[in-house]
Amino acid sequence: MTDALLLRVALEGISAGFIAVAFAMLFSVPTRYLRYVAVGGLLTRVARTLLYSGLGVEIAVATFLACCLCSLYFIYQAPRLHVPRPVFTVASIIPLVPGMDAYTCLMSLYGIIDAPSDLIVQNAYLIMHHGMRCFAILLAMCFGIAIPPLFFYRYRRIGV
Repeated sequence: MTDALLLRVALEGISAGFIAVAFAMLFSVPTRYLRYVAVGGLLTRVARTLLYSGLGVEIAVATFLACCLCSLYFIYQAPRLHVPRPVFTVASIIPLVPGMDAYTCLMSLYGIIDAPSDLIVQNAYLIMHHGMRCFAILLAMCFGIAIPPLFFYRYRRIGV
């Protein structure tokens, strides 16, 4: 690992902590729990960046594993705080939303309207590439948060 990668990981992790806290405040998470959301956002973003940039794992797989790590952390932490797990996990995964892929997809879609015929194929490629990548990352986020509790809450009795 190079110094540039470690600096990138640190900066992305710190900024992800701030982003997670900002969204947690939008979701009306109580102030005493914001530090846990910040740690969750930092942990999730650092894990994804290390997997994607450091180890070369595909972005959707890295996102899935990072969200699983976040979910596992809050499966452990949430009962200790007597708070439902989604209070923490939803805000903590917000920094992983694929904004640039969605933006590139929409701009390419917009570019097809007035594009000459030789650029339509290039824009169609960009729409498919970034659109499917965006969809895969969002799906990985959903599954990464939803699957770990299935293993840990398997034998919990409902209503008893």
